[in-house]
Amino acid sequence: MNKIVRRYISPLGILIVGSFLINLLQRLAPKFINGNIYYLLGVLMLFVFGISLNNKSKTLKTFRWRHIIIILIFILLFLYDTKLLNVNVFDWFRSYIIFDNIIIKIFYVYFGWLFVER
Repeated sequence: MNKIVRRYISPLGILIVGSFLINLLQRLAPKFINGNIYYLLGVLMLFVFGISLNNKSKTLKTFRWRHIIIILIFILLFLYDTKLLNVNVFDWFRSYIIFDNIIIKIFYVYFGWLFVER
């Protein structure tokens, strides 16, 4: 039962509770918080969803260089996606490879999964 909860219910719960909390926050304080903050909360929810998709039962005990690289790429992708950072190479990459913004959101989930992958 614990394996079923960890593997199936936990990722679904993260999406439902995260979406509910972001929507509630938008309704309660729409004028005080910038739109990029809501987007950051959504991106963090996708990252945590990616972490929950990894069904390894071991917890993360050591922090390695690849974790730092994943976090840096995650931050750079977020800054580029919110138009706070302009990188010409990524503009070129995005025009040829990425057709829709859903692909970038899938990258956020992938980085979350990759963060706990051994």
